[in-house]
Amino acid sequence: MPERNTISFVTLIQGYAQSSDFVQALDLFSRLHREGIGFRPNHFTLAAVLKACVGLEAFDLAKGLHGCALKTGYEPNLFVGMGLLEFYVKSGDSGDASRIFQEMPKDDVVPWSFMIARRAQSNMGKEAVELFVQMRQAMVTPNQYTFASVMQACASIEAVELGTQIHCLTMKTTYDKNTVVGNALIDMYAKCGSIKDARLVFNGLTKNDEVSWNAMISGYSMHGLGGEALKVFDMMQETDVRPNQMTFVGVLSACSNGGLLSKGEAYFKSMIHDHGIEPCVEHYSCMVWLLGRLGHLDRALKLIKEMPFEPSLMAWRALLGACVIHNDVEIGKLCAKHILEIDPQDESTHVLLSNMYARTRRWANVATVRRSMKTKGLNKEPGLSWIENQGTVHYFTVDDASHPDKKMIYGMLEWLNMKTRQESYSPDRNAVLRDIEDDQKERHLWVHSERLALAFGLIKTPSGSSPIRIIKNLRICADCHAVMKLISKIVKRDIIVRDMNRFHHFENGLCSCGDYW
Repeated sequence: MPERNTISFVTLIQGYAQSSDFVQALDLFSRLHREGIGFRPNHFTLAAVLKACVGLEAFDLAKGLHGCALKTGYEPNLFVGMGLLEFYVKSGDSGDASRIFQEMPKDDVVPWSFMIARRAQSNMGKEAVELFVQMRQAMVTPNQYTFASVMQACASIEAVELGTQIHCLTMKTTYDKNTVVGNALIDMYAKCGSIKDARLVFNGLTKNDEVSWNAMISGYSMHGLGGEALKVFDMMQETDVRPNQMTFVGVLSACSNGGLLSKGEAYFKSMIHDHGIEPCVEHYSCMVWLLGRLGHLDRALKLIKEMPFEPSLMAWRALLGACVIHNDVEIGKLCAKHILEIDPQDESTHVLLSNMYARTRRWANVATVRRSMKTKGLNKEPGLSWIENQGTVHYFTVDDASHPDKKMIYGMLEWLNMKTRQESYSPDRNAVLRDIEDDQKERHLWVHSERLALAFGLIKTPSGSSPIRIIKNLRICADCHAVMKLISKIVKRDIIVRDMNRFHHFENGLCSCGDYW
């Protein structure tokens, strides 16, 4: 180069950083200081070098650059501020990240979007939503990435009412037809139990990309609507959008959730031979659950052993879950053995093993598992259900007497118990995995957390209003499932329950899962 100057060096450093050649960017920056040519980095240089530091996880150097930014007065600048934000977020220093954000200019959407996105991705949905509200109060206009991130946050906390309000805002700002925003809306509505709204958004998009198709297929799958998921997949194949690995995770999940064995096997083969996609852990786990749930436990075990890689915990857990359903103690013990060899502290495996013994009335084995859990310091996750009413989330545990409306709630439960028995309801005592008397089992069933949440929902929401939405952290038991169906018919209300595996839409005495879950 005939003449070296600051502009040429800055251009080179920026070019290296933008092309992800981070080593070259840092090397050139270091040489400039060593050669002593009076080089003084400007905010563009600092931003580029910070980007390189983040890419290489050179956090000590990034801290030094922060000091340099303080000395030169560039920290409040948007470019340097964003570089520092990304550095502190990636290094896990949320405190300094928040401080940098507070010191940056508040009239630009970029830092707002960045912080909202990071909080949404870090399972801080409530905080992400609060930041979005602050951004609106600061009169900053959201862009497509802001909307997509806040929708992700709404999905994570199942805030469908808030998500709907933000959807209305996207319409006012013309982002509702944007594919990035639309994909986030589809995902939000599906995860919040409003699959019909998800489909309306999907149908209204100007262009559906692979994310749109995958979100719609997965949405139908998690709602137990396997047939609809496969119809969407058929539609996708008529377009120029090619299925990818995630597409087939959704398709195989739909087959698993619907018990569609022949279709699942056909899609698994087609994925390999027609689409050239090598099955991954998720695909095999779907097939293991499909076979196991239908009672083909030996075939599921054979598939695990024939995997072209080390069987994952996901696959073994899927088969163990199927063994619990079908009371196959021998294969179940084998699954638990493999899981606990990899992760001796796996709480869910101990619980499933205990449940399997309880279902087969092997109470001595149940006691052994519980002693093992106590020795390891493991605790069974308590059943918990929650329901939102007028912006407040109400939580319920089994036999909960802490709610201020407990008298009305238990009064409603008594009325529901009477009405369901008039509909020939007979308690499924086998759903109680405890060695207690039958009358105690019946009483225990009626105070399950989801029933308390349902009673509260019926008290607090008028008849004919929107569906009652309940979220549960564990799998809904067979007796509660039967009761929910009956109550939806008795009170003429739609009830939506999301358990740890999927959504159940109870309407007029039926469930969307077809009693297969």
